[in-house]
Amino acid sequence: MPRINTAIRSVWGVSEIGFSIAATLETAFFLFFLTDVAQLPLAISGIIAASASAVDTVSALLAGVFIDKFHFKKGKYRPWLIIAPIIAMVFFIMCFTKVGGDVVAGIVISIGYVVSHFCWNITYAGIRSMTNVLTDEPSERAFLSGRLGAGAALGRVIASKLVPLITTSLAALVSGVLAYSICAAVVSIIYIIAMAICFFATKGYDTETKSEGKKISFKAMGKNIVTNPNLIGVVLHDILRLIAYYTVAAGTAYYAKVVLGDASASGTILMMFYLGCFVGSFIAARVAKKLGTKNTSILGVVGWLVIWIIAYVLQPGYVLLNVLLVLSQVFFGLAYGLSANLYSMCATWSHWKTGENTLGTTMSIMTVSVKLGVTLRAIILPAFLSLVAYDATATVFDAAAIAGIEQMYFLLPIGLLVVSLIPFLLLFKIKDSDITKMNEEIAQKA
Repeated sequence: MPRINTAIRSVWGVSEIGFSIAATLETAFFLFFLTDVAQLPLAISGIIAASASAVDTVSALLAGVFIDKFHFKKGKYRPWLIIAPIIAMVFFIMCFTKVGGDVVAGIVISIGYVVSHFCWNITYAGIRSMTNVLTDEPSERAFLSGRLGAGAALGRVIASKLVPLITTSLAALVSGVLAYSICAAVVSIIYIIAMAICFFATKGYDTETKSEGKKISFKAMGKNIVTNPNLIGVVLHDILRLIAYYTVAAGTAYYAKVVLGDASASGTILMMFYLGCFVGSFIAARVAKKLGTKNTSILGVVGWLVIWIIAYVLQPGYVLLNVLLVLSQVFFGLAYGLSANLYSMCATWSHWKTGENTLGTTMSIMTVSVKLGVTLRAIILPAFLSLVAYDATATVFDAAAIAGIEQMYFLLPIGLLVVSLIPFLLLFKIKDSDITKMNEEIAQKA
């Protein structure tokens, strides 16, 4: 298998910057668009948001199955980097339109959401599957994984400023729904360009997968998932640590408002949060080269744990919180940046163990973990707020309210991170050196 070249090293991760910019429009403004711009009834808006999100979680897994069952003459994964984003653009624009009455508009928007996200999921699984296709060298796979994590974190930083700027600028030129439709087109074009850069940089790779895919049964795909203890350990670990990650991201607004007494501070705090994760992800491969992927992942989670315990004890103000937040996310970035490599290692183990290459399906489970992390966070966080009797209408908060938000912001993620380590330590047994041996045996059997 060829090693990655300079072009790939230079641009890998750009895809995630484009994706984060496009995804930010949906995560930050989709519900607002439904209720305030398209002015759909709350009942219809709620049904669209809930049902589309549920279908999207299922489609994330189906996207990997789709990739494993389908192939092109010139490759199995790489062509999707061009095809899927272009199709997604058409349907993503549909998410930000209003055609006909409320019911018809809701149906059109729902179709646009489901199809565009299915295409996004295909691209997401495809770009991560390329980690295994581009090289069989463990350190290089860690590098590719780290760049994907760094790109995702950097993309969130850029998107936090760029997407509101685009929507605000368009709102001054055109009115209502059209502004969001155009914005969806603009961010989709950015996404397509970012994926195209990675597509052209990987020219000449992915050719060895021409004949793969048709022989793999749905039964084999399912079996390879449920009988892979390493994958089960990674998935449980990943979901729990992502819930912690998204809890802090969403909880920052509450911490700024209640504890710091300045709701406007949340924007800067979030930017520091994402910057820390970017730095950690960017250096993850270097650390993994010395410590190994598993040990580096553990270091990342434990590092965040220790700093977050210190933060809870110190009850930091604005400046100290930013310092501790950056440090915690530099550590977590080490783990986050190696996420794709963990799933890649599980896919290699499954291929070696069963002789069936279900790489696309395995990598798509990474998408499912992300979506489950977001969904479960959306359940756990409101429940915790209710538990501590948070009053959204209050303008002044007493010591009990402040203590409750501090527990949510610090203790809840701490507990989740501790529990996340248990399945990872017990079930994930693959060393980086094992991957080289497995690939050699896979090649011999081919």
